[in-house]
Amino acid sequence: MTVRKLVDRIFRRYGAPVVVITSYDYVTIYGFAEHTATSARKYVLPEHSPLGELPRGHYLMLLPLTLVLKPGDSLMYSNHWYVVRRAEKVYFRDEALYYCCLCEEKGEPDLWGT
Repeated sequence: MTVRKLVDRIFRRYGAPVVVITSYDYVTIYGFAEHTATSARKYVLPEHSPLGELPRGHYLMLLPLTLVLKPGDSLMYSNHWYVVRRAEKVYFRDEALYYCCLCEEKGEPDLWGT
């Protein structure tokens, strides 16, 4: 079994339902979410930012590579809507395994300039 298949199995087995709306698709997948009240956003921005806290409403979501995610896509997780601000693939060697997305709740001011 490849690492990618193992990761996909973990998402299906242990992940929570996430509704994804992109410009071309509407689908339910399984993923993980974590509130980020730290300087974690420096790891997903193209440039490093000063240390500090993120405003409330920012979440790090790990999602499978089932579809193509990009900034501006909408996600519904646990009855709340989020906007993808950054989406990066996480690799093991030369194989993409999953997305690491920084999201914020809809209705929050856009502090990311997207």
